Amino acid sequence: MTLEEAKEFYFSYKGFSFHMDREEPVKYNMFRSLSLGKEVLQKWDEELLKEQFARMTEDSERAWVYHGDILKIISRGNCDISFRAERLLKEMGKMERLDAKNLMLIMENMAGRTESLKDGGVYLFCRHAKLGKQMEEVMKQFIGFFDPKDGRSREDEPGWYDTKERFGRAVRLYRSAIGKWG
Repeated sequence: MTLEEAKEFYFSYKGFSFHMDREEPVKYNMFRSLSLGKEVLQKWDEELLKEQFARMTEDSERAWVYHGDILKIISRGNCDISFRAERLLKEMGKMERLDAKNLMLIMENMAGRTESLKDGGVYLFCRHAKLGKQMEEVMKQFIGFFDPKDGRSREDEPGWYDTKERFGRAVRLYRSAIGKWG
């Protein structure tokens, strides 16, 4: 595997080793055998973050996906965590025009999606980036963006039968994460 092939492989999975290993274990072992230095991975993660930030601001239908990817990439620690986390908070402060679905899913990203909650934005901002106070200000504003009139039912999407209830659950999850890590 050449360096160019390694980069293409890394970018195709956004650097998520779990997915690289699960989907293409032989290729992943070849990738790992290159023993790429932190400098290379840092450079690639910076490129990935640039792409994901651009996509998050351009594609409001899938903003939550890019937000989650950005959290994961920053959490890997190959880049300047505080600087990138601060930028993410600034971008989140501009998201008032997102629909209820994206707002809730981003709030769930912030809370964390595993039992330990260590995969969420709250953990990243409070424990690694030391930006807990700034995050709380953005999240207060973020929670206020929710428009109860957008609480319509989405019967065609699993898990979206009661948007207002899901929003309440997302707020509770976020507050639980703050209680644990803040």
